[in-house]
Amino acid sequence: MKLLPWLFLCVSCAIAAPAAAADYSLNDGRVRFTVPSTWTAVMEKRGEDPQAIAFDVPDAAPRDGGAIASVTVKTRSLAAPTDFAASVQDEMQRAQAQPGYAADTPTTDPARFRYTILRGTLRHAVEDRFVLLGDIAVQVRCQRPLSDAGTPAGAARFDGECADVFASLRGASGAP
Repeated sequence: MKLLPWLFLCVSCAIAAPAAAADYSLNDGRVRFTVPSTWTAVMEKRGEDPQAIAFDVPDAAPRDGGAIASVTVKTRSLAAPTDFAASVQDEMQRAQAQPGYAADTPTTDPARFRYTILRGTLRHAVEDRFVLLGDIAVQVRCQRPLSDAGTPAGAARFDGECADVFASLRGASGAP
């Protein structure tokens, strides 16, 4: 009889335990981050500038018309850290040039932007967050389709996982 409570406790802990994570790096290990192990890297660009890894985020949103939810971590080497603001501005000008761009409610963080765009006929919610690690500008782009079939819980899970990726960013020294 005492085995049953122990078994229940073990199963409960396994269910409550966070999903395993996968570690990635860019710029010869100078930028490191972690993503859930259930994500699949669908594109990698290394060895030149900028570098990037894009991930397919399964089950974050229904696959309407082939649309996928994705998170991309992109790095750009800067001549000097003082070029960071200009780098962010350049990336946001590219974002504003996308079809159907519409700014969302501004945040109080000057390196965090929310907006929507059109991919084909489906609107996507996008959040871009930027951080400077040494002389490398890092952008984390989180993009998910907005669909009637999507759920608030699915959107919240995606947004939380995306925030976790951003929070996991660190430079070669281990410091953000």
